[in-house]
Amino acid sequence: MSSESERRLSIEELKQLNRPQTLEPSTTPPPPMALLREADWEELLTRLDRLEASVGAQEALLRALTRQVGQHPTQAQLEALAREVSQMRAELKQAGKKRELSISPPSLRTALSVSIWLALILPW
Repeated sequence: MSSESERRLSIEELKQLNRPQTLEPSTTPPPPMALLREADWEELLTRLDRLEASVGAQEALLRALTRQVGQHPTQAQLEALAREVSQMRAELKQAGKKRELSISPPSLRTALSVSIWLALILPW
């Protein structure tokens, strides 16, 4: 009653069924290499030289950029500098304001010394 498709397969049988098939070595020779003319070879070599020079220039630029990365401040340092500048601006703004004239009554010591001097000077 059970057919081959309904039969439950073991793990080993499934592995064997799903194993990639190995390719048999080909008995045909590889295709012949296409031969290039002398002018084509020269053009390829010229392009290769230009490509190598371009890669060298890009490597030098990358090295220079890598060196510069360490010279710039980090985000945290920039934020700290911004806070300090903001604080300095607030202090400068406060220092630039004119102070209000405040009058307070003289202290007892000052009042006594003024009254003594007046008492000494006025009777004359």
